[in-house]
This record gives sequence, C-alpha cells and structure tokens, in this order.
Amino acid sequence: MNMPIRSGTRLLFRVDPLPGESPRGYLCRVAQEHTYGGPCSLTQLAGLSPAGLDRENRVEQIAHVLRLDPEEWRAMCYRRIQRRDQFDQRLFYGKPISTDDLNYQRPRLCPACLRERPIWWAVWDLGLVAACPIHCCRLINVCPACNRRLTWQRSAVHKCRCGFDFRNFIPETVDRDLVAIHAVIHRAAGFPAGEVAERSIAEHGFPPEMLEMKLGSLLRLILFLSSIKEKGRLGQKQRPFAGTDLATAIQIGRAAVTMLRDWPQPLREALRFMASATLDDPAALNFRTSFPNFYRHLFYTLPRSEFRFVRDVFERFVIEDWNGFIRGQHRYFSAETHRNSQWLASSVAARTARTNGQRILDLVQQGQIEGRLFKVGRGGRTECWIRRESLNR
Repeated sequence: MNMPIRSGTRLLFRVDPLPGESPRGYLCRVAQEHTYGGPCSLTQLAGLSPAGLDRENRVEQIAHVLRLDPEEWRAMCYRRIQRRDQFDQRLFYGKPISTDDLNYQRPRLCPACLRERPIWWAVWDLGLVAACPIHCCRLINVCPACNRRLTWQRSAVHKCRCGFDFRNFIPETVDRDLVAIHAVIHRAAGFPAGEVAERSIAEHGFPPEMLEMKLGSLLRLILFLSSIKEKGRLGQKQRPFAGTDLATAIQIGRAAVTMLRDWPQPLREALRFMASATLDDPAALNFRTSFPNFYRHLFYTLPRSEFRFVRDVFERFVIEDWNGFIRGQHRYFSAETHRNSQWLASSVAARTARTNGQRILDLVQQGQIEGRLFKVGRGGRTECWIRRESLNR
C-alpha cells in the first residue's frame, strides 16, 4: 500500500546513491524503498516538475527531500554547462557531453544486469547506448509483457508499470561489432565493459587514439563516421538521430564500426570511391562537392586537438589520391599536405625550380612539363597549375 504524499516533508530515511547510478534511476529506487508509487511522488514532495531536476537552482530543494548533501545530487544529475560555443552541453558524471547525447524520454535497460543487481545505470541514459557489452545483449525499451514503452515512472527499477519483472526476460544477443563499439563507449563513460568485450575491442583493430578519447568527443566521432553510407557514399548531411530511437542507435553503431575496424583502410577506401566518381578535370574537382558532409564536419566542427587522427587519414588521402588542386583558401590543410599535393601553382613551381613564372608557362606550352592553363574570373586571368611529378622529373 502506497504511503500518502505530504508536500514539503523530507523522507524518513536516506538511501545512499551508488557510483554510476542514473539520477532518475536513483529516484526510482528511492521511491521503491519508501513504498511510493514511483519517482514522481518524490518530485511532488520537493515541489518540482520532473523537467526541473537537473537545474542548479533546484539542487538544494531536491537534496533536502532526499536527505542528501547538495553536492551529492549535483555530482549525480546531468547539469548544464555554461559554454561560449554553440553546443548545449551537460555533465555526465563529470564528463562534458552534448545535451543531444542523452535519452530522457524513453528509458532502456539490460535485463541481465538487473538480474545481477537491480540498479539503473547511468550509461543506459546515453542515446547511442543500445547494447550491453558485458552480457552481449540488446537493451530493451519496450515491455515484453504489455508492449508499452518503458518509463521512469514505475514502482521499481526492475518492474514495468504492468507488474512484469524485467529480470525474467531473456534479451536478444548482439553481434561482436556492437559489443566492441559499446565496450569503447562504456570505457569512456567510466563503466566496466567485461573481458569478452575487451577482447572484441582488440580484435577489431580500432584506432588507438579513439580508445583514449573523452566521452563527448567519442560520441561525436561515432555519429560523424556513421554518416558515411554504404559503398563509400558520403551523405550530404549527418544522419539525423533522436536519443530515444533504439533501432537507429544500433544502425549508427554498426555503421561506425564499418569505418573504424582495421583503421584506417575502410575510410581510405570510402574516400577513394567518392574520388573515382567525380570529374577527371583537376580544375573542376571540389572538396565540398565530393565530400560535403565529411569535409564540412571534419574542418568546421571537429577540432584538430581531438580528431587529428581522422584529419591525418584524410590529408594522406589528399596527398596520394586527390587529383584536384589545393588552392590557398584551403587553409585547413597542414603545410605538409600543401607541400606534397599532386598539383602546385605555377608561382610555387617557379620557386621550386628556381626560375621565373614565364619560363614555367613556356615549358607547359611546349609540353615539356605537364600543366593546366585556364581562364578564371571575369577578367579572363590565366591560371597555371603544374603536376608535381612532372616538374620533379
């Protein structure tokens, strides 16, 4: 029988939060221990709506009701971070992530984990987490008994609103690709992944730099690489993703593994495929046209300090396989890429050959070195580009 709710009171006793426990899962467990009907009873005691649990100006209020030190609740909940950039971020147990990385509205859980310990772990609140690497199974977000979606407003962490005990359900097994990518996410989030998952990480040959990434950057990398379509087709836009969509989270994980396994060969192959499908005329080749989503995200939204290993793969591709020009406006490329590109401007060629520009033009017109002459701009200015290999010979 549920206890009556009296606004403004405190709980009779304290329930200790556990490291790595979801804040909403903790409230669900506290409500269960006090025989309330669900965590919304606790928010009513605090005089709050569920949407206000993470707000800084509500910390004292909810902590008082729960008999917690304010810092305990502050460390647990996903508080907003004040940042100067355009990204809305929150703290996930001290780790900055995008607000879009969280799944608030449609909770997920691992029945196998609940059998071991009926705790709602915070890592399940990440929108890209769709599998448990420890038990190699898919998370569930729909009750197998009543077919209704899960909600945090329930009488116990391990029970559905209909009374079904999730611990009695045998979840679907997932493949090693999903085990591996979820193991990497779990590690970055500060959660153990299990021995099987650790072996799976080693077998996949992921880039070592990825295994050292912070959680927020890792989630951005997975979303970014998953936008590379099958057969090397690079999407015009990054794949839209709602944190509540379990099926799409699984697709994103598999797509990212396709690019990350045996790094960097799959990415190089995808880039070569796109390059081979473009025009042969070097002057007509354009990075933004050939690699719209990839180029835009890599150089505009992914900082070099964190994603250098991805940029290095693209720049190596540009040096070895890109048949177009790298003009001065491509300031995002390193000096090494400019020095080793397949084509160089006639002025650079003249300095390299220690001669003057007219001599270079004459050699191109005589066919002694390979070059491209074409008119640019309204004034019909002549631009000349030289094939580096031909100049070296």
